[in-house]
Amino acid sequence: MKTNQKNLNSAKRAFTLVELLVVIAIIGILIGLLLPAVQAAREAARRMECTNNMKQLGLALHNYADVHNVFPSAWRGYTADGKHANVYGDPGWGWGAAILPFMEQTPLYQKIDLKKSIADPVNRDAREMFLKAFHCPSEPVGDKSFTIADSGILHSHDEEGRHHHDGDDDEDEHEHEHEHEDLSPALLATVFGASNYVASIGTTDIHSAEEYEDTGREFRGDGAFYHNSQLSTSAFVDGLSNTIFVGERSAKKKHFSTWAGNPAGDGCLPALVVGSFHEGFHNDGDEHGFSSYHPGGANFLFGDGSVHFVSETVSESQINAWATRAGGETASN
Repeated sequence: MKTNQKNLNSAKRAFTLVELLVVIAIIGILIGLLLPAVQAAREAARRMECTNNMKQLGLALHNYADVHNVFPSAWRGYTADGKHANVYGDPGWGWGAAILPFMEQTPLYQKIDLKKSIADPVNRDAREMFLKAFHCPSEPVGDKSFTIADSGILHSHDEEGRHHHDGDDDEDEHEHEHEHEDLSPALLATVFGASNYVASIGTTDIHSAEEYEDTGREFRGDGAFYHNSQLSTSAFVDGLSNTIFVGERSAKKKHFSTWAGNPAGDGCLPALVVGSFHEGFHNDGDEHGFSSYHPGGANFLFGDGSVHFVSETVSESQINAWATRAGGETASN
């Protein structure tokens, strides 16, 4: 009799199937409510880390300017004798390489032979280096290095060319699709360390550089950095606080970028180190532009060292005002 009573009490204390399902449902609802908040908190932390990365870039750029009295070139390209400008010439080293000594990367900088092409085997170890300071933590985990062939940059140019040549005859389109066939296998196989930060060339179309090939003149943009640029603070008539210096580029949305520079040989390759606002800012990297995995926009470093999150819905007039260094537009941060 006592045994039966004990079994009855145990049965009364057990959960019924319905009660168990209700508890599971409640837990599921709570997880569903908390998960977006947790994800938002994680993204806020990643965006803050990205902001800090860009502030360090700004500090390094200003330290470079303090020493050299000018900001570094977007990339350097000269004729073989080094006497004349060549927009697609060597050595190709970019602004990111120039500021390495001001980012506690002096040992890496000393490995670089700045007089030789970035694609030269002697510079292989340096140009392939992945630097966390140039990586946005919101970018999905991926390759830390890439080849020119795999970067997507040439394919990106072909898409843009078809868009801009809409209505042309079939022969023009055929020629455009094959304009990169003259690139050597060695160049296409060149490996670079990946980066998510590119300098601003302004509203200038990067493809316009083709008009400067073999002219002995620099390809000048209306932004903070361009081919062989050596701009002092006085060049920023609109004010450093109103001029974008560096923005984000997401490899997962468009194509890879690098901190190192770009090799000689093609009109698309400067886009490895610079971005253009030629078609505004849409956070998808159109026209070798800017993009990020931050929801709703991207971080941008301004000339005064401040970092601002710019919404993907920003007006074209506003982004153009920030993109140009001496446009005379009215801008507000």
